[in-house]
Amino acid sequence: MTQFSPPPRRQYLQQQKSEHNRHLFGVFPAQYPKEIFWAFNALPVEIWDPPLEVSHADAHLQPYICSVVRLGLELILQGHGDILDGFLFPHTCDSIQNLASIVSDYLGLNKPVYFFYHPKAPYRDCSRAYYIEQLKKLADDLEQPLGPLDPSELKMRVEQGQQVAAILRELYRLRAKGELGVANAEFYRVIRQGEYLHPDDFLALLEKFLAAAKSPPCLAGPAVILSGVLPNPPQLLNLLDQLGVRAADDDLLACSRRLPVVPVSTGNPFEALADSYFASPPCTTKASSLAARCDHLLEKVKRSNAGGVIFCMVKFCEPELFDLPLVIEALKQRKLATLVVDIEINQGLSGQVQTRIEAFAEILERE
Repeated sequence: MTQFSPPPRRQYLQQQKSEHNRHLFGVFPAQYPKEIFWAFNALPVEIWDPPLEVSHADAHLQPYICSVVRLGLELILQGHGDILDGFLFPHTCDSIQNLASIVSDYLGLNKPVYFFYHPKAPYRDCSRAYYIEQLKKLADDLEQPLGPLDPSELKMRVEQGQQVAAILRELYRLRAKGELGVANAEFYRVIRQGEYLHPDDFLALLEKFLAAAKSPPCLAGPAVILSGVLPNPPQLLNLLDQLGVRAADDDLLACSRRLPVVPVSTGNPFEALADSYFASPPCTTKASSLAARCDHLLEKVKRSNAGGVIFCMVKFCEPELFDLPLVIEALKQRKLATLVVDIEINQGLSGQVQTRIEAFAEILERE
């Protein structure tokens, strides 16, 4: 099918600065209100898995820190973040908070560093009010370097964010039904471009992608759910494509866990952003209950008729690892096949892991 490829990331970001006069902010995973940045004519650029060799970051981090943090710090230390005008650190986990301290206090970057503290479950009556306070605080903080916030612009960008979410939900719906004629690797390559594209460009890309992806015949083969942080390494998706296994849905932090499960109103923009946050799926980084996570996964399995779940585990990711044994036990009680792939980001697949995935695919074929 048609390849949906913008210019290379760095070239695209340079164009955003030179042609559109946009400020660029590096954002570390994962929950944050990107619409507020858009309203300031700023572009959030998410930092997940840059393709770098680690040569400097290990001097600043313990050996048991996950590769998302390690690669993010490496990107900064190698100077690839020089194009950025500042950084945002959501309160995702202890490792991200440690990285925030290193970047803010010890590297001498002379760039502003902002923090965003979203509430954790179990949510109480005050959680919504607290979240809206955090949204407004971030907006106030950004006014100092970027100028006053235009309320009408924020409202428009929130509405645009809902348009993006609606298309993504439709892509996921069709994918779960087997009616999206697109390979696993291509699907994630396209939707992950939202990590750095401006919404004007990303929305246009998604509309064309949806129209083209519905055209080919339905994909056959067994269905599986992907869970974890990232659809990485790319070789995992390529192998599933080769084996004829369809990733029918996902429970990935970088992907569907940040997608509101239902449409939300777009009256008051801060209220709408709060609606989006509290309508997003359960997640380890939000301290969601084990029961909520299991119910959410089982609903995905039911909706897509998947035969099992592959857990794409980033080594040393504590929030995910805490829940993993009990989630697997709950799935096994429902007679669902599970596979845990414990890998380092961008490190490819070892022969042993590839063999395990091939064996898992055979199990799905027999069921």
